[in-house]
Amino acid sequence: MDYSFFEKQNYLHLKELADELEIKEYKNKKDLISLIILFYNKYEKIDDKYKLPRKSSVSSHKENEEEQNSVKEKEEENKSNQKYNIIKQLGDAGKEGITFLVERKKDKKEFAMKTFKKTKSKKNILHEANCQNMASKTGICPKVIDIDLENNFIVMERLENHLYEVMKKQNGILTKSQQQQIYNIFKKLDDANVFHADSNILNYMFKDDKLFIIDFGMSKIIDEKLKKKLKTAHPNKNLMTLGFVLKLKELKCPDISYSHLASYISKEDKLKYGI
Repeated sequence: MDYSFFEKQNYLHLKELADELEIKEYKNKKDLISLIILFYNKYEKIDDKYKLPRKSSVSSHKENEEEQNSVKEKEEENKSNQKYNIIKQLGDAGKEGITFLVERKKDKKEFAMKTFKKTKSKKNILHEANCQNMASKTGICPKVIDIDLENNFIVMERLENHLYEVMKKQNGILTKSQQQQIYNIFKKLDDANVFHADSNILNYMFKDDKLFIIDFGMSKIIDEKLKKKLKTAHPNKNLMTLGFVLKLKELKCPDISYSHLASYISKEDKLKYGI
């Protein structure tokens, strides 16, 4: 985990996280950050064996109310933030929250802010941000700029156009060059030891004709346990490539849109899935 993430957090917010993780003995902020990082390094590899204490469950009535919150209410909630001005919503609202185009007040630079529902755990937000930060070092996804555990959002570099929108302009065709860019993303994810785990075509965006992958909400650290579970040391190259091609087939894209990607898929999987 990246120490700089936690250095940016208010000490009181870190104490709240420590309470959630049942970390009790620490002397100062530096000591607390070290303990939090040790916690994640130790337990995220055996997550199914170690369960974090759960906060009292929210009633179904309250969950329904939260589901019905309008985009306007979410915008008002985030306007209270001291660092950023919200400009507009980017794309549709997702299952976990909404992404906005924001302007950083101190220098007027624009970024994308991914917001999360109040019920999203701090542990999961930090895990997502950490996985994205690890992957961003290989240049395949937006760099994480800021993380706020009080208001539940991650701020990252802004991209431009969704791959899906570009494909529509190309009559549903994904060029060989674009297919190769996607496969290169999968290779670099494996190099970064991050399994993205979500082959949704909406998770790819352009900036200056270069493709990037987004949304690390389902991502996992690639460790020995995951390799054993998935039966591969390269889950992105093997599973994400297959999953992406199957998504293109579901959309009834021309064969040329995935013929190059399909060349990286095993003969067994091609036969099994009719590729």
